[in-house]
Amino acid sequence: YIYVGLYGYDYLTAGRKVIGLFKERGWNAIIADNLVLRLLGIVCLAIGLLTGTCTFLAALLVEELESSGGWLGAGFTAGFIIGLVLSGIIMGLLSSAVDSIIVCFAEAPTEFMDSHPALAQEMQTAWSAAWPEEFRGVAIVSLGGGLGIV
Repeated sequence: YIYVGLYGYDYLTAGRKVIGLFKERGWNAIIADNLVLRLLGIVCLAIGLLTGTCTFLAALLVEELESSGGWLGAGFTAGFIIGLVLSGIIMGLLSSAVDSIIVCFAEAPTEFMDSHPALAQEMQTAWSAAWPEEFRGVAIVSLGGGLGIV
């Protein structure tokens, strides 16, 4: 979807171009090892459990005040589902932002270095440490006033 938004390609062409970009850079392992999606899923689950626990406690309070039975499980389930859905929406936005950063960095690392040199260097260093073999395709170096890709 990133190439669709950036360049206006249709979905099939955009998918082929992004896969080709990552293959050209040798970043297949980076795509496969997308820990951000897993982390955001765990955060969604934790938010769902926390929301479910809060609604369980609210249902427990209502049950004690009104002496009506059977609302504890329903309260937890409703809170869990609401928390999971709402956090899933927010985490989906974050996941899309991370994917956009990865694709844009793969597409134009020198432009990133021109615009934000400190952030680009930090990203280069962190990715090189995490994926030393796969991240060999892009090395941003200073060329005495200019920048280059090795």
